[in-house]
Amino acid sequence: MRFKPSDVQRTRNEQAYIDTLVVPLIPIGFDESMHAFAECADMTLTVASEVERQLSGRAMLLPAMTYVGIPSLDQLNGWREAASAEQFRFVTFITADLRWKETAVDDIVYVPRLSLETMSRDQQGQMVGNFVGQVLEQLGNRWTAL
Repeated sequence: MRFKPSDVQRTRNEQAYIDTLVVPLIPIGFDESMHAFAECADMTLTVASEVERQLSGRAMLLPAMTYVGIPSLDQLNGWREAASAEQFRFVTFITADLRWKETAVDDIVYVPRLSLETMSRDQQGQMVGNFVGQVLEQLGNRWTAL
């Protein structure tokens, strides 16, 4: 499910089954770090999209939470609280921005910042598939922990 009218309506109609929200965390910058942030965005959005595709009917992918400068724990907590107040029992954030590790937030899944555009299509598929598997494993562990 994606954040578009038809999927949102389906999500509301099937609340008992769609309990997981996936939120990409994307850093934005306009200095010398712009290229690195673009690589973060590319990998994060690619993995998040594939996770959503594989979990269709169980998860909704939101548009990315973008931020300039230091990642905001308050903003992240606001997203989590708003989603949890409704139907989403599991909120998972995906990012390649390792600065989030300083926050010690449990529900952030990290993917490496790799340049997908320098890889062949086969290499891209293999790499993304590996990281999607790791995300799905972490989600599975959270689902079964309850």
